[in-house]
Amino acid sequence: MNEGSGSTRISIRLADGEHFPIFRYGDPDTRNISLVPASEGQTEADIQFFYHPSDGGIPQGIGLVKIPDLPLDSENVELQMDAVIGETGLLSISIRHIESGRVERLELTLPEEPGSFSPKKRGWLRWLMGLLFIAAGLALVFWLTLKVTHWGRQEPLAPPVSMSAPQNPQTPEPAAV
Repeated sequence: MNEGSGSTRISIRLADGEHFPIFRYGDPDTRNISLVPASEGQTEADIQFFYHPSDGGIPQGIGLVKIPDLPLDSENVELQMDAVIGETGLLSISIRHIESGRVERLELTLPEEPGSFSPKKRGWLRWLMGLLFIAAGLALVFWLTLKVTHWGRQEPLAPPVSMSAPQNPQTPEPAAV
């Protein structure tokens, strides 16, 4: 069962100690799995969830769902597990006992991978990139406006034209010597 565990992202531990992959890296982030207890007459199910780092490191226990008081009189005890990994890295698990309709839930945040951005960091980075995009767009629009309309430019005024003015008769002429 543990073949190809290098690509396993989330797993559960089986009764024999092996990890059963629930999610693999690159798989869709929704799973529906039917589980049965390891032995007949089992009165409680403990389902342990493990996170496997992408670098192949040691799996980390991230959560446990206990389902106590399983019915002893039923031959087929079946549990339905629905698991979803949200966009923000939130793992939501619900385990339902088919016969009784009882549901146990678990929600937890997956550990961050080294070198990856957390959702908070990504949100801040998106906000900053959006602001830079808007600023660049406004600068481009302003530049185009200047180029197209020649806004802010003035043509030089023509120099004043002087006309020869008549001489003033009251001004004495220089005397000839």
